[in-house]
Amino acid sequence: MGKGDFHSPLHPPWHGCHSSPRQDAGYPGMFFMIDDQGDKLFNLAEHIVQNGLNPNDKIQVVVSNHDHTLYNVLEGNRRLVALRLLNNPDLIEDGKHSSIQKKFKKLHDGNKSKIITEVECTIYDSPAEADKWIKLKHAGQSDGVGTVAWNAQQVQRFEEKVEGKSSIALQTIKALQNAPDVPSDIKSNLINLKITNLDRLLSDPDVRDFLGIEINNGIVQSDVDKKEVLKGLIQIVKDLLDPKFNVKKIYTKDDRKDYINKFLKSSKPNTSCRAPKPWQFTGPSPASTSKPSKAKPNPQDREKLIPKSCALGISNPKVNAIYHELQKLNLVKFTNAAAVLYRVFIELSTDCYIEEHKLASTPSSAKSGMDLQQKINVVANHLETKKLADVAICKGIRTAIKDKNGLLGIDTWHAAVHNNKFSQTPNNLIITWDNIQSFMTILWDNIK
Repeated sequence: MGKGDFHSPLHPPWHGCHSSPRQDAGYPGMFFMIDDQGDKLFNLAEHIVQNGLNPNDKIQVVVSNHDHTLYNVLEGNRRLVALRLLNNPDLIEDGKHSSIQKKFKKLHDGNKSKIITEVECTIYDSPAEADKWIKLKHAGQSDGVGTVAWNAQQVQRFEEKVEGKSSIALQTIKALQNAPDVPSDIKSNLINLKITNLDRLLSDPDVRDFLGIEINNGIVQSDVDKKEVLKGLIQIVKDLLDPKFNVKKIYTKDDRKDYINKFLKSSKPNTSCRAPKPWQFTGPSPASTSKPSKAKPNPQDREKLIPKSCALGISNPKVNAIYHELQKLNLVKFTNAAAVLYRVFIELSTDCYIEEHKLASTPSSAKSGMDLQQKINVVANHLETKKLADVAICKGIRTAIKDKNGLLGIDTWHAAVHNNKFSQTPNNLIITWDNIQSFMTILWDNIK
């Protein structure tokens, strides 16, 4: 074992084995790390300011061979550099790092009372003594000895525990686990189910219609007899658990149509068989209890614009990145950023749909000369004409875009960007998104 724990101040003297921070602004290791990590280093510092250092992962050091009053850092260089820059952003002197320097200065100036000036470390007698533990952390699972990474299903279960929200796929897995008619061998293997493939299928409205299910405010529900719904779900799970199954079979919308059309008659749900009353995947079966279903979540309780339960299969890399950012961005802390990004997401989504279906006179929808209202009307009309969405689905976004003073109205969006006296509110942004979520889901379901 090492000598134990000690607290070290974040000021000199410090030695580092690779890139430990020193007061010397010209220290090359620091700039190498800034070059290598960029904004990740700032994100780490921001997380530390908000949450503190991870108590389960202490910085590891060893006594210097040249000066027994100094220590070399073996593990935790990134954290120390982030903290040193947070304590003194002026250490970033290189002109090409001016952008990240501004971020660190702003973070420093706004959180002076939260900045950590002393860190707890674990000291070892020699680097070799620490190496086995460092390897255990970074070298993978090592047949169970090392850290075992969570799969997507385990991540979603943890998010459900922390955030109280269950994804569509996780609700489905729970429904299968709780149903007495599901074979025990399938139940025992649900933990191995690749949840991303299940999400891909259930996010498609054609698959949901085939199964007899729908999604209402993130809750999977049905008015079809439960045995019929389970019949289709059991076949899907059997296929996804098959080692020979390839995601190419369900990658595009056409692929998914081909997939469900090949179901044997014995596995096809008869959606004309109705349940005594509607039931939810997350709740008890209709016949088991008369307790009322759980109340729908209040939009005011949500801090992110797009809820985790909204699974969109977005093929465009840039739009997909924006979608994930809007699922992570805290509306309360970053209201203005979220509002502008929200508007960009809607317009780029309509551009992708228009280009996919060649609905503009030019190859690029952005150069078609249409404004956002015209683009949305073009998309909505096409969805209705092709019977991909009904009038009710399209009404929410049509109404919002026509009201020039509404959140999606042109005057309001211009004010959000150009008027320094006007700001959006998180709750209104959430309500607006909830009104158009079904429209956006169908839009992306019909883009390959």
